[in-house]
Amino acid sequence: MGMRMLSKNRRQLIERLKTRKGRPREGLVLVEGVRSSAEALAAGADLRFAVRSPRLLDTEAGRTLASALEAPGPDTVAVDDTDLAELSDTEHPQGVLCVCAEPSLDLARLREGNPATVLLLDGLQDPGNLGTLIRAARAFGVDAVIVLDGSVDPWNPKAVRAAAGAGFHTPIARATWADAWPWLEEQHIEILASDPAGEDVRSFQPGECWALAVGNEGAGLRADVVSASTKRIAIPMPGRAESLNAGVAGSILLYSLLTRGSVSR
Repeated sequence: MGMRMLSKNRRQLIERLKTRKGRPREGLVLVEGVRSSAEALAAGADLRFAVRSPRLLDTEAGRTLASALEAPGPDTVAVDDTDLAELSDTEHPQGVLCVCAEPSLDLARLREGNPATVLLLDGLQDPGNLGTLIRAARAFGVDAVIVLDGSVDPWNPKAVRAAAGAGFHTPIARATWADAWPWLEEQHIEILASDPAGEDVRSFQPGECWALAVGNEGAGLRADVVSASTKRIAIPMPGRAESLNAGVAGSILLYSLLTRGSVSR
């Protein structure tokens, strides 16, 4: 497959994918970096086209990815490093960006997978925190992620980078709380609320079906989510820190819940 020049239309498309309004209109996601791009390809993402520059060949992982992008099928455009830096949403681009179809699901499609463990994200504003939690969800074997209204877009380029491509492996659905709550009840999934004043997670034995709810970095969970929860759980902190950021706290809680749950099964 030969390399082609990047068209003006594609340049404009990449710029639109950096915006909150542009992504849903196009139904596409901008994926940057070697790890995230490789994970997207490994997950069978619907790759529309890729852009690469010579810098991609600087590392072994980059060279492996370059070979995959040169195989029959992928539509890959070659540019120089300066050009890719101008297209990139990162300060230090790694020589590759991919444009893929957004793999988000609705709740009806999510039901088809019969998820037993869910990460419920409520009002997170930092894309780094949200991406970190999606990455942790995949690492610890969570079945699905639901991103509630009021949260940052899970396909924000920074969130995609923080997730390191995990969003292409773990099902993600966007939903309003008004829709998510009856769906969780219908699936018999109890809600566990992350709450610094809650019960020590180490003394809590989770059931088979649960959703860990992690709230806004400052305000925490909305009152309706807390009211709907069956348990409030917390991480004991014997040190002097008053709190952990949402990405770290949620990841620790997921690890605790899933490793304890696996022992019980």
